[in-house]
Amino acid sequence: MFETVQEIAVCIHRFHNLDLFQQGWYHIKISMRWEDSGYTSLATPARVVQYEAPDLGCENIYGIWKIDDTDNSFLTQPFRIKYARQDILLSIMISFTLPLGENEGPSTSAVILKFELMQAPITESTVMAYPKASSVSVHEFRIPPKALLGLHSYCPVHFDAFHYVLVDVSVHISLMTTGSFMKVPRFVTYGI
Repeated sequence: MFETVQEIAVCIHRFHNLDLFQQGWYHIKISMRWEDSGYTSLATPARVVQYEAPDLGCENIYGIWKIDDTDNSFLTQPFRIKYARQDILLSIMISFTLPLGENEGPSTSAVILKFELMQAPITESTVMAYPKASSVSVHEFRIPPKALLGLHSYCPVHFDAFHYVLVDVSVHISLMTTGSFMKVPRFVTYGI
């Protein structure tokens, strides 16, 4: 038998500030979970790929991305928002895995993909942007069970009216098998 794993890759292409009310250091926190609490496996960030080099001379991007092991989430690198209509190219892909149990087939539960906009005041040191950041808005996608068999889709993320931004995101989902396992009987009797 094969172990089934759900892989969900999230590509964050661009953060476009349409009109945030506050200047500051921002980053995006991504996490996911099963909608049905009967599924006990956690979505874990498994792979991160920076598919375009960030502008190293740019003073608006500082630091690196982070995986938080306490809640299995991913945080983009902090970026500074100073004015409306500002574009920040993030160009990063995060791959989450959701293992299914050995006796489970394709999922019958939906997956909730959660994006949180995190913000720290601009007066804070850039080094302190991570610990001082707080969640200011949340956007969730519900991915239905049928889409978990395979999906490639553009999913724009919009937060609320007080945090008017557009995040260009594409989501790629595949159902994979990873290795095999064999059930070995405890006692084998041979007839003579």
